Amino acid sequence: MNVDTRARQAVQSIHRAVEVMEMSSTKTPQRLTRFDQYREGKSRSKRIAALAMGIAVPVALVVVAVLVLGSNRGSNLPVTTPTTSVPPTPATASSDRFRVPFTYVLTQDWTSSGEDARYFSLDATDGSAHLIVLSDVVASAADCSVRPKQGVGTSSDAITSWLSTHPDLHATTPRPVSLGGAAGSYVDVQLNADGIAKHCPRELGLVTAKPDHPQSWSIAEGAKQRYYVLDLPAGGTVTIVITAYQASDFPNVIDQAVPVVESLDFRK
Repeated sequence: MNVDTRARQAVQSIHRAVEVMEMSSTKTPQRLTRFDQYREGKSRSKRIAALAMGIAVPVALVVVAVLVLGSNRGSNLPVTTPTTSVPPTPATASSDRFRVPFTYVLTQDWTSSGEDARYFSLDATDGSAHLIVLSDVVASAADCSVRPKQGVGTSSDAITSWLSTHPDLHATTPRPVSLGGAAGSYVDVQLNADGIAKHCPRELGLVTAKPDHPQSWSIAEGAKQRYYVLDLPAGGTVTIVITAYQASDFPNVIDQAVPVVESLDFRK
């Protein structure tokens, strides 16, 4: 046996001794993990971490909000409650006592102020005007009484024509109008500068009821009025008088009153 052979045998003996030592060791051999299993495990770990983060962040925000609200609970900071402004809505109404059946729409500019079997009245909420609906009135005598004026007819055309030519009035030409099943005309009037001095102090009677029902309506110094006189389908007339206590307020009063007047309906 030469030297080379002895050397190879020595190396083999060493390798066998090492293998025996490894096999006889008390350590448990480690288990190898496949790469695809390792990659799946890493991906699962990432998903679990993301889920945990997604839960943790909202919980943290809720905790912070509770702490902030709790710290402000005893503070004196003002709390502002938003308000919503709702415009008034017109309400449909009717008269229970006025002899002529009708309906109308009451707007925010007017409030009911009285009625009986022969009249129905509204007052402007700002106190600047008055609106009255009169049943079967005729031209009034110019002597401070409530007597009818002789020689003037009772129809719409007759009364508005008489008003438009009254010597003590500054008046417009009658204009035709139809309101809620009734037709007639209207005219705007105010006293002439010398219209009062010749008759009653500070006012002049213009329309009155028939003798058995004394009900009249006048115009005062400084005021301006609009007279609607309507012939009703069932017979008789209705006279609507809009009064602006100051003539300078008349355009504004008319703007407020016309929606109410145009809502009147006598077809009930």
